[in-house]
Amino acid sequence: MNVVLRNIRGLLLLQLVSFVLPLVVIPYVFRAIGPIYTGKINFSQSYINYFLLLINYGFDTTGTKRISVVKDNPTELVDTFNEIISTKIFLFVISTVMFLVCTLSVPTLRSEFALHFYSFSFVLGCVFFPTWFFHGIQEIQTAALIALCFKLASSIAIFFVVHDTQSFFWFNILTSLGQILAGLWAFYIAMKRYNLTFYFIKLQRIIDLLVEERFYFVSTIVINLYTTTNVFLIGFLLDDRSVGIYSAAVRLITVVVTVCINPISQSIFPEIANKMNANLQKGLELVQNIIPVVFFITILGTVFLYLVAPYIVSFIFGEKFLDSIGVFQYLCVVPILSSLSLFQAQTMLSLKLDRYILNITLIAGIVSVGINLLLINVLQYYASVVAYISVEAFILISGYFVLRSKGLTVIIFDNFSAKSFRYLIANFNLFGKGKQ
Repeated sequence: MNVVLRNIRGLLLLQLVSFVLPLVVIPYVFRAIGPIYTGKINFSQSYINYFLLLINYGFDTTGTKRISVVKDNPTELVDTFNEIISTKIFLFVISTVMFLVCTLSVPTLRSEFALHFYSFSFVLGCVFFPTWFFHGIQEIQTAALIALCFKLASSIAIFFVVHDTQSFFWFNILTSLGQILAGLWAFYIAMKRYNLTFYFIKLQRIIDLLVEERFYFVSTIVINLYTTTNVFLIGFLLDDRSVGIYSAAVRLITVVVTVCINPISQSIFPEIANKMNANLQKGLELVQNIIPVVFFITILGTVFLYLVAPYIVSFIFGEKFLDSIGVFQYLCVVPILSSLSLFQAQTMLSLKLDRYILNITLIAGIVSVGINLLLINVLQYYASVVAYISVEAFILISGYFVLRSKGLTVIIFDNFSAKSFRYLIANFNLFGKGKQ
């Protein structure tokens, strides 16, 4: 079996297994603490996500690309590994100072300082978990298995510790602890298995790397304006219950994206980058061939979830979350849009069209915040639903026309026929010893 397909199948299996745990634990927790305290947890996580974005700095994508290029050169591999780790440690120090200043100076945040501190601990694990390294060397199963083991342990602990509103904060404590231990273990495995030697790089090189990757980093910040920021604005402008209702629906949508889209995109992105560098046409053919498969998989998952929404929401979250049904059904269109725009973005990144990605996401982020601010008093949390869907559609359409303006396209509509889909399934070994 070739490496890419092994990674896709292995990661898909692990994603499916890893989501069984939340679908057992989360319903129990949500039922135990109710929408209000669910809202507190999700608001805290959305706040901490800003610091997580700074620390990751887009390295889950750009770091993967850097590692995939130097993976066959031991010296450059070690250098690249230490450049990224050192930069993330540097950003963690800055983030810690920013977290303390912001949390202690804003009354709304200061009132829940302990909860936010527990949530912030999560980012320490992300500093040392080299997901980008394992993806770059195409050993995704190793990273996924480590994450799964520690997620299992923390999920079991949550199930036994969180019983009511008095113990709700343990959810964030145990989630963060699991991530810290997973990060340290993954870091050790990477160092040991691949003979890596850790050392801090010079400050000037850290600054240079931050400048080099600034465009993709800013795009991740802007993307956050229409994802996590929705939760943050609902928490600030409405109330904890509204956050809980909206967040419950978003969690279910995330299942579709994570299980159906991420395993394929994460496994294929290093191959896309390599093929684009070696032969532009081969790289485009790869993306053109895989998009219909992802699209049809996402369609099936989305239609199924839309139809069973009333049953699955009430079963998973309980009667207190019935207001999440409508939110969830509207958001079912998001995985379809994001699955297509994701591969367009990866293609644009491989072609060094970072500025276009930044411009598109910047406009989308501003529009999202604007829609929220204009409509939230009228539509309540449905304003975030409108904003979410609108910007996903805008990003997809804008990316399509940017590539067309360059004489390129990754979405070939003729490939979306049933006949073409059957052909793609029958010839799914696109990167092995088949046609080159």
